[in-house]
Order: sequence, then C-alpha cells, then structure tokens
Amino acid sequence: MHFYATVFLPPTPPADVAAALAAALAPYDRDDYTHGPFDPSATWDRWEPARAATAFPLLPRGLDRLRPGRRRVAFAVPKAAIDFAVMRDRAVRHAAGEFDAWAELTAAHPGTRPLSDFDGQGDWLAQPAVQAVATAAATQRHPYFTFPFLLTDPVANLADGRDAHLARAAAQALSTYVYITLTGDWLSEETGNRGADEHALALSSYLDSVAPDTILARVRCHT
Repeated sequence: MHFYATVFLPPTPPADVAAALAAALAPYDRDDYTHGPFDPSATWDRWEPARAATAFPLLPRGLDRLRPGRRRVAFAVPKAAIDFAVMRDRAVRHAAGEFDAWAELTAAHPGTRPLSDFDGQGDWLAQPAVQAVATAAATQRHPYFTFPFLLTDPVANLADGRDAHLARAAAQALSTYVYITLTGDWLSEETGNRGADEHALALSSYLDSVAPDTILARVRCHT
C-alpha cells in the first residue's frame, strides 16, 4: 500500500534537506531492527520524494508571472513559497469532476444504494453503478473512478450534494494521510480514530501555526 506524508522540517539549507528528511522519517522505518523485534510505531518500509503531479506548486515569481500555465513544483520547500490557493482549486476541480461523473452514472442506474444497506460487500458491488466504478478502477484509466473513490462508498459519500462535496475537497486539499510534526510526532487519519475530515482540519491548523520558513516535504511511502 502507498500513502503520502507531509513532513515538517525546521529551516534547512537545500543541500541538507535530504538528510533532515531521512532523519525525520527514520524512527518509523519497518526495516530498522534496532528498534527490537516488534515496533508498533514502524509504519513504512520505503519512501521516495513526491512526483511532480503530487508535489507542492510554487508561487509564481519573476518570469513565471509572464508565462501562464507554466508552474514550478517542488517536493520540499519553505511554507512561504507554496501556492496553497492552487492546491485548493485543483482539489475542487477534481471533486467537481468526480461528482458529475458519478451523477451521470447513477442517472443511468437509479436506485443505487449505500453499502450500509447490505449485509455484505458482494451484494453492494453487484449493483450496476458500483460495478462500473470497480471495473473502471481496475483499469486505472478513468480520471475519477479510482479505488479510493470506490472505497469511500460514493453512494453515501456524495449523498449530501455537490456543494458539500466540493467544500470537503477544499478543506482536505492540503491534507495527506500522514504528517510528521517538527517535534517528530507521526499523526495520521487513524490517530485517535479521527478520520479524514478531522485529520485535515488538524493538519491545516498545524500548518497555520508554523513559521513561514518552515520546510514542508511531501513523500510517497510504501508499507
């Protein structure tokens, strides 16, 4: 399984960021057996810098302002250099595409019911609209029908309407499944069973609390 993590680092020269990031992640390495035979905090077995599509978009500067559509990104950068508005806008556009694609599918298959209406997942998956999403997710070619979209149970997740779905997307735009604080705390959606919405708010609040020169790094972890 892969997931993304946001790692907060103190102000660090660019040449030292890789070492600082490795040190921040090291306590949670599954393969570091110096922790003992079983370490409940071990969480990843390998990681890599976030790819361009999931890295932080940077605020335009200099010639960037004269070249619309050409945007620089970085996987590790000071907070003050990140274009958070672009991240929110991108998330909202994706959420709108999700909702509209699902609405079109369920219009063709009215009466699709949420997972909570069934005793088992098999009967829920057998519904034509849900089955269509599962099939599309398996191909990994649909822009919106992915396994994460399926696993949230879109019938229930989108039941409160388009505006609510887009508002959640904006609130969660900056969130990753995990973030590591400046003091080394590993906090995830599972922390205190808080779930995605509360986790996103906690990360956003923490982000607001750190100084502009704090380094944010986004990495892709495997477990």
